[in-house]
Amino acid sequence: MNGRSSSTCKDGKVESNRLEVSQNEKDPDGSLLGKTKKKVELGKKVTLLRGISIIIGIIIGAGIFISPKGILKHSGSVGMSLIVWIGCGVLSLFGALSYAELGTCIKKSGGHYTYILEAFGPQVAFVRLWADLIAIRPTAMAVISLAFGQYILEPLFMSCETPTMAVKLATAIGLTSVMYLNSMSVTWTARIQNVLTLSKLLAIIIIIVPGLYLLFQGETKNFKNAFDLSNMELSGMPLAFYSGMYAYSGWFYLNFVTEEIDNPEKMFYVASREGQLPEVMSMIHIRRHTPLAAVLILYPLTILQIFVGDIYSLLNFMSFLRWLFIGVVVLGLIYLRYTKPDLPRPFKVPLFIPVVFCVTCFFMVFLSLYSDPFNTGIGFAISLTGIPAYYVFIYFDSRPKWLQRTIDSFNRTLQIVLEVVPADQ
Repeated sequence: MNGRSSSTCKDGKVESNRLEVSQNEKDPDGSLLGKTKKKVELGKKVTLLRGISIIIGIIIGAGIFISPKGILKHSGSVGMSLIVWIGCGVLSLFGALSYAELGTCIKKSGGHYTYILEAFGPQVAFVRLWADLIAIRPTAMAVISLAFGQYILEPLFMSCETPTMAVKLATAIGLTSVMYLNSMSVTWTARIQNVLTLSKLLAIIIIIVPGLYLLFQGETKNFKNAFDLSNMELSGMPLAFYSGMYAYSGWFYLNFVTEEIDNPEKMFYVASREGQLPEVMSMIHIRRHTPLAAVLILYPLTILQIFVGDIYSLLNFMSFLRWLFIGVVVLGLIYLRYTKPDLPRPFKVPLFIPVVFCVTCFFMVFLSLYSDPFNTGIGFAISLTGIPAYYVFIYFDSRPKWLQRTIDSFNRTLQIVLEVVPADQ
């Protein structure tokens, strides 16, 4: 999976990187140009406004419509659910402040991956990358997609429960459409993101305003015995925490594009550039200027998750891994304070903020091994498989010849089929 392992020709140069269209030319500095004489690079179509829309769209996403049920179910009462909401909001603020310090002192794209790489080295960073590639990212997309499938079909099944298989099929169709759009056009993806962001804000307003109206009219029956703790169990709190933090999640996505706000597709692009993913994943389509391989590699993994799980089991599975590694990232901030005290820090948070955030994350994560041992146990096992994978694919220079040939063939075949080339830097 190392970038050094791409296919080679007789003179030792990367043969697969020579893919060109017959009409392509080169500009004076040697950069590859297409028919329209544009450099082959990630399309810089995400402006500041669209970037803000993306962040808002992530925060005000499916989580705000999924999480309330999970929080209320696992907290045991309305009062405790409100405490969970407040606690998760404070923790999200602490996390965002910690990431703000990391983003201003480590000025590289890549988010979690880059910060773990800087603090703890390539092995721990690869384990996080491995878990992200095969579990966290596909599961996150599966959860959002299943929410879409559920809500789009509910009006058709008002008098009865929506069939599970119908939801999954609608989800698969919606996911396929989104993947196609992301592969074909950065511009249209950003435009639709703007529209969806406005739609979600409108939906939130429609929910909040009537609710406040009824509250002020004296509709308070749901708040009677709000803090009845008879149904609360400590084992349920990590799962309530996961639902709450999922609703707030999104504050860390700006750190994935620190180098340049116009290049938001750098989640796996940066790791591939560092040589910890197949080289083809950092390549760009010669005409559409989209990271086609990186988008398509997630599609089958996400479809698999959609058909094997439900929203809340997948949410617990994903959240265990996500918050485990976010805790490791913030632990890295604390570690860097002592190992690199002279590192320029234009923005520096009080030490108690990352300490509280880190301790809370690890406590909830490991308590969830007791609360939901099946889903979180699978997540923990998947993260551990990243250790042998690192030594097989990254650490050892003298790989078996069959493995080297397989990796070379993988890079070469995908590059030819997808018509992608290395981005001009």
